Amino acid sequence: MTPTVQDHAADALTRLTAALDDLLTLPTGTLDRDDVEHLTRSLYALGNRLDAAKLHVLRRALEHAPESSVVDLLATSPVNLSRTLARKDVTAARHTDPHVHWDGRIGGLDGDRGSLALMGGELAAGNTTLAHVHGAVTALQSIPTPLRRGTIAVKARQETGEIVWTTHNRSDVLDGFFTTSIAPQPLGTAAALVEDVLTLVDPERVDRHVRDLEPDSASRRGLTFTRRHGMLRMTVDLDEAAAVVVRSAVEAAAKPLPSAAPEGTGLGGEDDTRSLGQRRHDGLVALVTTGAHHPASEVDPVVVHKATVVLRATLNADGSVESGTATADTHGPVTDATLRAASCDGDVTVAVMDRLGRPRSLHTLDRHATDNQRLIVAERDRGCIAPGCGAPAWACHLHHVLHWADGGPTSVDNLVLLCGRDHRALHAGRLEARFGEDGLPEARRMQRDLGKLMTPGPWTRNDHPALMERTRELVRALEQPDPPD
Repeated sequence: MTPTVQDHAADALTRLTAALDDLLTLPTGTLDRDDVEHLTRSLYALGNRLDAAKLHVLRRALEHAPESSVVDLLATSPVNLSRTLARKDVTAARHTDPHVHWDGRIGGLDGDRGSLALMGGELAAGNTTLAHVHGAVTALQSIPTPLRRGTIAVKARQETGEIVWTTHNRSDVLDGFFTTSIAPQPLGTAAALVEDVLTLVDPERVDRHVRDLEPDSASRRGLTFTRRHGMLRMTVDLDEAAAVVVRSAVEAAAKPLPSAAPEGTGLGGEDDTRSLGQRRHDGLVALVTTGAHHPASEVDPVVVHKATVVLRATLNADGSVESGTATADTHGPVTDATLRAASCDGDVTVAVMDRLGRPRSLHTLDRHATDNQRLIVAERDRGCIAPGCGAPAWACHLHHVLHWADGGPTSVDNLVLLCGRDHRALHAGRLEARFGEDGLPEARRMQRDLGKLMTPGPWTRNDHPALMERTRELVRALEQPDPPD
């Protein structure tokens, strides 16, 4: 008797179950650290492929039952998904159907079915996660219908170097963008890029979330400082409009440090041991010290100056700051480590005092970059140079690769951009920066393996600025009218 499709499926499940049983019964102590790391990467990649297989089966289920019935199936025992996640999986199954090529017409019979087939292919290959697919589906559904359906003229470069225009379905262009730009990124970076796409496509979408502002909220705004147990407590009352801006900025600056999780696992942030409150604290400090302000201009903003902090210190005969003598009027004694980190970038003015504490002169450290230098570095780096970081130039510090205290010059070929989070990581020994042979900056993170050993990762160039430019090109193309028939 010729085996049926059901027989093949049952046999595949039997073999998969047996393989999982073998893994679950591996004797303890038989695997070394390298084996565990290899198995971890392999299993997460296989998990992605298994998710693709689940979506494939859901597509077959949708051929026999309405979507609501399939959602009910997933929301009951033994699957027990929440109905929200069940609907996400069913929707993802429709969008990633490789057997339906969407015709690009508004009101087509299949809707958006098959509109993210390439993204589904990456999941089936184990190169991205189901969470990435969910993000792409959400983004596609959030893009206004006229922008995601219809046809679009896009540039294609031929082998001769000639630029020609070719016509594609808008859905295919979006699918290609998500697959090449979103799918390979860590989940946090992917989510940020999706948010960038939606904001560029619909700049007023954030404003629509602000509704029913209290008429007297502005009159109740305020900020107070209270010293308590050696700390300074800040209490802030924000009106709704200000809260949207401040909270968005703080949460963006408070993201966990990227971790060295295996590619494709979807994991992140394991190496960042700070609590949420501590991350928000550090993010707020970073925003204040960089004077974070995004200009209302389409021109790429430059690095802004930090606030001036006056430090009083005793200088040695050679002009260096005597250890343990620095103080700030609004804070008190400043440790040498804090002085070194603070003086790495920004306007830190040292008031020179003699041994009796009498003011003699004001001495501004000569490590300051000029405005022209800041402009050049911002144009070159376009943002934080740390791998995977999406901080723009306006939110970054200038860092001396060879520290100014160690004789490093304040020159363009010794300055790089680092966001506050990655700047702290560098001073903590968890990030390294250098200039490559071509004179462009690159960085590498110290990766923690399963044995808690810190080893340097590969030197890489941060590709986030290029991804952002690709995002802007995509949106500009989507805003073009459909070409004539």
